Amino acid sequence: MGVMGMNVVIAEDDYRVSLLHEQFLQSFSEVNVTGKALNGEELKELLIKEQPQLILLDIYFPDIHGTALLSFIRSNYPHIDVIIISASDDRNDLLIAKRHGVYYYFVKPVSASDFQQIMKRYLKDYEWFQEKATFHSKDVKRLFGNTGSQHFSEKQSELPTGIDVITLEKVKEQLSHAEEGLTIDETCSAVGISRTTARRYLEYLVSVSKAEPKLNYGVIGRPERVYVTT
Repeated sequence: MGVMGMNVVIAEDDYRVSLLHEQFLQSFSEVNVTGKALNGEELKELLIKEQPQLILLDIYFPDIHGTALLSFIRSNYPHIDVIIISASDDRNDLLIAKRHGVYYYFVKPVSASDFQQIMKRYLKDYEWFQEKATFHSKDVKRLFGNTGSQHFSEKQSELPTGIDVITLEKVKEQLSHAEEGLTIDETCSAVGISRTTARRYLEYLVSVSKAEPKLNYGVIGRPERVYVTT
């Protein structure tokens, strides 16, 4: 059915940046930007007036630190989701965000492709939570990530030349969300890397038995190599 009429408030003290983030959201027809706040007090007023489902929240404001706003939001509006977009690289800000259930933390500047990738995932998760049904362990892994004995994680020092741990995690994450697997071109689009780079990372995952290639015989043209997670 899809998400319809989701109200979003942007809390950002730089109006130009606020407009940019509003532009990022314009590609999502199900989203309505119902207000923009330049400081904490304006945000508090908008929360009463607009009742948004999602806030794009900065950390630095002239009147209040964003982490204090997080506590206020969680205490008074526990149902509202938060995505932080901030220049702050303070580890404590990240810790507070995690403890307050922030959906994602972007460090500025954020690209349109990175934002839209996370927003697509957020809308998918939001829709999933609206369904009246039980959940399974695979849903937990999708929402929280794999932890424990089966989690596949590498240190940079253990990886071969040309394989970066951060990019590798992104490729693995996209593969885990793709039930039908991903082609090289789809991986390029999802992660924002070149075809050559996508092929290198996918073949690396095959080499360590974390993915397997299959041939997809389409309606026309030659068979296409599709990579699925194992």
